[in-house]
Amino acid sequence: MSEHPVDTFDLWDRDNDGLVSVDDIVAGIRTLGREVDVDAVERMVAAADTNGDYLVSRAEFDAAVLGGRIEVTDADAAFEVFDVNGDGKISVDELESMIRHVGAGLIDEPAHALLAAADHDGDGYLSPSEFRALLDFLSR
Repeated sequence: MSEHPVDTFDLWDRDNDGLVSVDDIVAGIRTLGREVDVDAVERMVAAADTNGDYLVSRAEFDAAVLGGRIEVTDADAAFEVFDVNGDGKISVDELESMIRHVGAGLIDEPAHALLAAADHDGDGYLSPSEFRALLDFLSR
């Protein structure tokens, strides 16, 4: 593990232009060999984009992360993005991917512990409502 924290913005800014676009995020997810719901990514970018240019600047990205906690304004879009296999539920592997790519340096708890705490029906997965509750918790 590196001594330096991962800069999540730089992970998403695939073309190093100082802006995160829908294409940057889609390309990043596809390099993992995953399918992605482009409409969901567009809604996530729109939620963070405060000036209407369909891009997320460093300042907009940082503003979406409040006080060291994650703020997600469109939980449904986030769910669709991180439900990479499209089965309608978030697995521990999908949650681990979210922590690595979005919550790097912000989420200390391991994915399996977060899933266990948020999995109210005990099926080993997060439903959309359980995922939304977890995001609400992480934003505090």
